[in-house]
Amino acid sequence: MNIYPIDFPKRLENTWLSLRLDLFQRYCFPTVFAQQEQGFTWLVLFDEKTPAHIRKIIGTYAKYQNFVPVYCGAYNTILPTVAERMKALAPDAEWFVTTRLDNDDALSIGFVHCLQEIVRSLGEDNLKPADTLYINFPNGLQLHDGIYYDFKDVTNAFVSLVERSANPRTVFWVDHPSIHDVSPVVQAETKPLWMQIVHDMNVYNYIRGERIEGADFSAEFPCAINNA
Repeated sequence: MNIYPIDFPKRLENTWLSLRLDLFQRYCFPTVFAQQEQGFTWLVLFDEKTPAHIRKIIGTYAKYQNFVPVYCGAYNTILPTVAERMKALAPDAEWFVTTRLDNDDALSIGFVHCLQEIVRSLGEDNLKPADTLYINFPNGLQLHDGIYYDFKDVTNAFVSLVERSANPRTVFWVDHPSIHDVSPVVQAETKPLWMQIVHDMNVYNYIRGERIEGADFSAEFPCAINNA
């Protein structure tokens, strides 16, 4: 799937798909599956041109009831497709909360619980006048070669958007470094709730955090730590 308007043909090549699927299987999927709070729907976006053999693998993940594959077409149709699926899944919802998650990154098992606790604490006054609110957990981790790095980022790639359901923009309304340009942002100080995997296929990510000696976060992030 093209997440940017520039075409990226490599996205449909078997080598690329296999490597991205491997990262997803090792880091992303297990930490979402292990969430302490399971009251959410996980819309997982795929290209409508995804080959049949990969679709079969996706079908096995869809046995997890929260996992909902969404096959998308041209770049300019992706967000409308997602918005329509959200409305179909929750037609009576007054508000939507969407969270950004890349397929090669991981969440702490407490991420959804913490996010929902914050959302439940909000009143109408918190959401005026914009009727939108970004929630960002600034404290996270980076993982590279089995080593953890403490990483703080006030516009990170795990941000969430609260918005009215009538015309949802989704968390992809703007790229995450620009969230302060379009909406109020709450910075929720917590223990690390997300983990960015730094690997050879990263396009933009590199080690920016401070190395943590002797740390073990495997209980909070139940994934392939020693293989990163």
